[in-house]
Amino acid sequence: MKNFNSSEQMETLTRTPKAQVWQFATGFANTQVTYTLVKSGIIEQLRDEEKSLEQLVSVGPFNKDVLYRVLRFSSAIGLVTCTDGSYSLTETGRLLLKGVPGSMYGGILLIGTEPWQRSWNNLLHSLNTGEPSFDSTMGAPLFDYLNNHPEYDSPYNDWMTSSTLMSARAIAEAYDFSLYHTLCDIGGGQGVLLKEIMTAYPHLDGILYDQESVVATHVLDEMSGRVEIHSGDFLKQVPAADVLMMKSVLHDWDDAKSLQILAACKQVMTPGTKLLILDMVVADESDHIGLFFDLHMQVLLNSRERTEAEFYTLIEKAGLKIDQIIATRSPLKIIEVSC
Repeated sequence: MKNFNSSEQMETLTRTPKAQVWQFATGFANTQVTYTLVKSGIIEQLRDEEKSLEQLVSVGPFNKDVLYRVLRFSSAIGLVTCTDGSYSLTETGRLLLKGVPGSMYGGILLIGTEPWQRSWNNLLHSLNTGEPSFDSTMGAPLFDYLNNHPEYDSPYNDWMTSSTLMSARAIAEAYDFSLYHTLCDIGGGQGVLLKEIMTAYPHLDGILYDQESVVATHVLDEMSGRVEIHSGDFLKQVPAADVLMMKSVLHDWDDAKSLQILAACKQVMTPGTKLLILDMVVADESDHIGLFFDLHMQVLLNSRERTEAEFYTLIEKAGLKIDQIIATRSPLKIIEVSC
């Protein structure tokens, strides 16, 4: 009989089917430990230097024993390391810091909050009805709820802006806008992506198009003279431009509503117009992140992330055609569409 040391025994045990079920079924603990470390400021305390348990306890109203156990768990999932009684952030843990390249700070603050957690706890409602579980759980559709709860609306908008910043440069680098003169960002929020592209292509004139309350806080003042700010409902109409661009718009809507949006785009498109759909494309059944966001969109909005085949079907139903799908240095792909 082969003898195992303790680490070999542990590795063997964690590979058993029962252990694997237990690990993914208790994944909620990963979320809550990560959220707690960020929300409490513990992660921020470790930004510049390692600290002892006593030093960390001294900066807040923390229970020393529970903090020790939370840090021990966070070490097991790869967020911190402990050497000679001093704690420091791993490379992964540093992504939880605010303001660092690739920071996940805003996303973690959002996903750990009550509306997100309670909605996922009610996934069974979506399974049984096909409806978003958010509405029945929180008593209102997502965006109506956020409008009435600034304590969640503010971090939501901050995270949307932050995630756009992370992908904006990758999009500007991946697509050649040099052949065009006007670019309309449909559902463009505060104009973060539009600003990045117009900065990279100084000849471009831009149009920012979104709800009035959203574009009111745009970041395009320094682009005055080159940009127009329009408000309206993209389910009904959109401005005309050489290039129409929609980032993370269609994934908010089911196929029927997405076809309405595409119909509004088609109305202003000419043979030379390009429509750029910037969205995640689910690769296959092993695409864990894509599959998570697909279910996440169902839970929140009764919408979906789409596979390449699903995009081709949707675009064909809209009477348009996909010219190419371009990968970027971000989770998003550029789906180039023409009429």
